[in-house]
Formats: sequence, C-alpha cells, structure tokens
Amino acid sequence: MNIQQTLQQAAALFGRGDPAGARQLAEQVLKVAPNNPAALQIAGIAHCQAGAPKMGVPLLRRALKVGGDNPGSRFNLARALVDAGELAEAEALAGAPGQPDAMRRLHADILKALGRPWEAAMAYQQIVDANPQDADSWNNLGNIRHEIGELETALSALQQARVLRPDSAVIYTNIGRVLASMSRYEDSAVAFQEAVRLDPRNPAVLLEFGHALTRLDRSREALVAYADAARIDATNPEIFVAMGLAFMDLEDRARAEQSYRFALNARPDSGPAVLNLGILLEQGNRITELEALLRQAESRGAKGADIDYLKAMVLRRQGELDAALTLARDARSASINPAVRSHFVGQVADQLGETGLAFAAFEEMHWAMAQSPLGQGVDRRAYQAEVEQLAARTTPEWLARWPAITLPSEPASPAFMVGFPRSGTTLLDTILLGHPSVHVLEEVPILAQVADALGSFDRIGEIDEDEAVRLRGRYFEELARVAPNAGGKLIVDKNPLSMMRAPLIHRLFPDARIIFAMRHPCDVVLSCFMQNFKLTQAMASFLDLTSGSLLYDRVMAYWQQCRGIFPLNVHEVRYEAMIADVEETVRPVFDFLGLDWDPAALDHQRTAKARGFIRTPSYGQVTEPIYTRATGRWERYRPQLAQILPILEPWVAEFGYGSTAPGELRAGS
Repeated sequence: MNIQQTLQQAAALFGRGDPAGARQLAEQVLKVAPNNPAALQIAGIAHCQAGAPKMGVPLLRRALKVGGDNPGSRFNLARALVDAGELAEAEALAGAPGQPDAMRRLHADILKALGRPWEAAMAYQQIVDANPQDADSWNNLGNIRHEIGELETALSALQQARVLRPDSAVIYTNIGRVLASMSRYEDSAVAFQEAVRLDPRNPAVLLEFGHALTRLDRSREALVAYADAARIDATNPEIFVAMGLAFMDLEDRARAEQSYRFALNARPDSGPAVLNLGILLEQGNRITELEALLRQAESRGAKGADIDYLKAMVLRRQGELDAALTLARDARSASINPAVRSHFVGQVADQLGETGLAFAAFEEMHWAMAQSPLGQGVDRRAYQAEVEQLAARTTPEWLARWPAITLPSEPASPAFMVGFPRSGTTLLDTILLGHPSVHVLEEVPILAQVADALGSFDRIGEIDEDEAVRLRGRYFEELARVAPNAGGKLIVDKNPLSMMRAPLIHRLFPDARIIFAMRHPCDVVLSCFMQNFKLTQAMASFLDLTSGSLLYDRVMAYWQQCRGIFPLNVHEVRYEAMIADVEETVRPVFDFLGLDWDPAALDHQRTAKARGFIRTPSYGQVTEPIYTRATGRWERYRPQLAQILPILEPWVAEFGYGSTAPGELRAGS
C-alpha cells in the first residue's frame, strides 16, 4: 500500500463530501500504520461528522499525541470534545495561552456552554478588541451580553456586527431580541421585519417576526407571518400554537382550535398545543372534551408542567380544590402565561378560604401583567382622566343646546345592560338569554364603533335628525352582521361600561330601556382586582387596588351625573338580591323589558352550556348553581382593602349598603 497516495485519495473524498469513504481509506492506513497522524485525523473527523464524536475523540487524542501539538490537531480535538459533551477537557485544551483566533472563538463558545457567561463575554471582548472586523464574534458578544442582562452593550455589539455584515438575517434577528428585552417593541418589530426581508424563506425568522407583532397587539399582521412560516415548515408545532394564540386574541375561537389541532398533528405530545387547546375547551365549558384531550395526550407521552396545569383545571372543575391548587402552584413553564397561572392559583385559593395566599397570587398576576408588552404600553390613569373630561362637558346647559329631533320607531331600540364590571351582568344576561324572544349581545362593541364613526364626544350635541338616522342605521347594520339570526327578537346590548356612553344612548335611542346592574362597591372592586382582564385603558386601572377604586368612584359619579341630566329609563338590579331570590328579582326585569314570564329562563346553567363560550371572566361561574360565596367576600379581605375603603365608603352608603365599618349593618347585602 502506498500510504501517502491512499491518504491523498482520502482527503479528496473528504473534499467531495464523502466522509464515510475517506474514513474507510484512513482505516486501511491505520491497519498498517496505527500511529499515522494524518490517518488518525481523517478517521477521527469522519466519525465526528457521522454523528459519532465519542468514537472520533480517541483517534484525535492519539493524533495530537503522536503528531505533535499543532494548532490544527488541537482545534480538531477540542471541537470533537465539545460534540462529545466533554466540555471540561475541551475548555482546558482551548483555553491554553497563545491560541489562534479560531480556537479562541471556540474557547468562548465552550465557556458559554459551561454556564460561565461572564468569562465568555470577556473572551469574546478580547477577540473583537484584537480583530475588530470579526462580525461573528461581535454577534456572539452581543448574544452573551444579552444573556447576562447587559442590554445596552449587547445592542452596541450587535449593531457593530450589523455594520460589518448588513446582509445577515441572523444579526437582525438577534438585534430584534435585544430590543424586545429593552421593551423597545416597535423597534424590535422593525428589526425582525428586516430579518424577514433578508431571509424570507426562514420559518424561524418569520415566527420571531410574528411574535414581535403579537407583542404590539397586531395579531392580524402576525397571522400573515405565521402563515408564511407554516407554508415553509408544516412540521413545527410552535408555529401553529402561535397562530392559535393570535386567533384567540382576535376572538376567532374556531380557527384557534383548528390551529392547536394542527400543532398536535405535527407533534402529538406537544405540551404547549395540548395546554392551549385545553384552556380553550375549559373556557368553552367543554369539560368532557378537556378530560378526553388530557387522557389522549398522556397516552401519547405528553408530560410536564403544561399537562399538570391542565390536570389542575380539571381537578378544580371536579371540586378537588386542594389537589388543583398544589398542582397549579408548581406548574411553571414557558408555555404557561404567568399571569394566567397566578390568576388560577388565586381563584382556587380564594375558594378554599386561603385569603392571604389568594391575594398574593392576584398581586403576582398584576405584576406579570404590568411587565407584559401590553402592560408597559398602557397608561392606567388615562381612562380616569377621560372620565373626568366627560364629566366636565356633560352638563344640563349642554343638553339644552341639543337640536330637537324626531326618530323613527323602527327598528325598535335595543335595551342596554350596563354597570361596573363584575356586578353580575353575566348571570343576568344568561338568564335573559334563556327567553326565546331575547338576543343578548355579549360585549360586542357596536356602540363603540358608532361613537368612533361620530368622532369627538362633543359632536353628540350637534347630531341632527339626518345624522341620528344615519348613525342608528350603522348600529343596526353592524347588528345584522354580528347577529344575523336575531331578527324579531329584543336586542339586549350588554356592555358594562356602556354606562359611560349614556349621552350617546339617549341621543340615538331616547326610548331605550337600560338595566343597571348594582353590587356592593367593595365586592365589585375586589372582584375586578381578582380578574385577569385583557389590558385596555379602562381595565389597566385594576393593576392596583387604589387606581381601581378611584376608577369606580369616577365612573359611578359620572353615571349618577348622567341620570340626573338625561331622562334615562333605568331599572336597577341588585346582585345580592338576585342570588338570594332569582325569580323575585328577575321577574320585574322581564316586565320592564315587555317580555312575558318564562320559567325556563331560570335554568341559567342549561342556557350557559348551550351558548358555549362566554366572553367574560364569569364563564365558569354561570355554569354552576347560583351561589353566595362571592357576596360579602370583601369582608375576608378587609386588611388588604383598608386603604381603599375611604374611597368606596360614600358609594356604599349611596347605594344602601350601610357602612364599611366593622360590625355595621349592611343593608341590601
């Protein structure tokens, strides 16, 4: 055998992309020359490229020993040791002084893999100091600075990498990640968009861009990115889960469910897919399907925190509250929204009477919500300021300047159900929905769309007859679109904070009947604090109790002000009276609405299950028998509510609930 010729042939096979053939030739050489350094190198590297680094490492060790300590042999062995998971030996080899640039970069990578990010950052910094044109090392330096929380220096390093390599989608992707960590969400989306432009066929980049848009509450645009990613890679369940979450943001539950099921088709044991599909089923009160999903997922090998969280949800529905609480408290994963988990823990702890644990969980929930992109972008004082401005402009003198108009009697005006959130409107609207002649619009923002079409609030006083007819027409057109089967039925437009649109209701629907839901102010504010509302300008006030109680004070003051100015036709329904004697309380509501009494409407559980998904946070409660555990609940939380009781005390008295003082009679409760 001509050893030199055989090794040249082996090297040629390597060059043509045939490491297996190269290894066979090298092994032939090793049979006659077992310590030939070149043959050892070729055979060792070939094993590593074939995915067998543990077979390659001994050969490369021998090559280094018999062939002398040269940079190439040292690098190949260090690389193989990394692939074999022998990081300590690799670090000792790569970290020796005086190594070439390639080995120094590998050493920095090894330090990062060993969980020594600060040393890795120093190593990368030394590399770029010596080689300022090394774009890869600038990129790696930026990534490791990001990992250790040095965001400004991370961004600076990545921007330097971008200058050196402006056509790198990878670098733009890393810039987008850092900007997101800096809460610069708009800039982050721009960076990801550029990454997509540079690499439009990369599903991972498209997925990141979709996430960036979702953080900005631009779910429709995010869906375009997710769909593009799915067309390229239909095997990645993460893409379909992201699509499902975006559809949920848009309240398209059917497509969300379809997306989660696509994710499970791609990977049957996907914890995030099972988790989010399970949450959707639970919110739709489809508990039998949820239980079946959980059994199927476990049979397919799904396990971990995501599955434990679903088990907790099922256990709660089965009344196993202690077991549910134990599972939920430990269920933490990247797929489980921390605000959602804390909300669940708080609810179950409250049901168990563990007041301290419950309140702490709700505080954790609000902290997580405040840290979210939506939470950081919303001004929790803005809505209160808006209410104050409305109050300043809503006066008897303003009403006196309105031009007189006559409106058509057809179509008939809707009825409106208003009240501060968490005042019992969901239970009441479910009872009304049980009447065959009623169609309930559950928090569909038709009136808000009409207000947007009008423009400014002050324009209400300028509406003449023609414009009133046009705006009413817009309302009924949208109604026909969202409720095409509601013809001939009494429309009950239920949206609690539509009470803030009392002037507009009076102008467009002066004969409208308005149901005002009332509940003990302390219970209302506490219940709002306990909810995981989607953060809007209004609901952001409940990120803390004080701002929430101030919002209640301003909203109720404005409502009472409107009732004193406009001749509104209002029927009050007290929550405490309704749960004490539902028929006695709701019969007058039916009379007020001009409806015949129908005893079947009292079966709210049947109605709730038939309607499926309920938009409000009460979706689980209205499928239960009417209970009294939420009445007077604020008393258990008196120590936590102490600072807000002076704000709410006037309303407690105004609405006939007595006083918040300990031991005082609470009328109507």
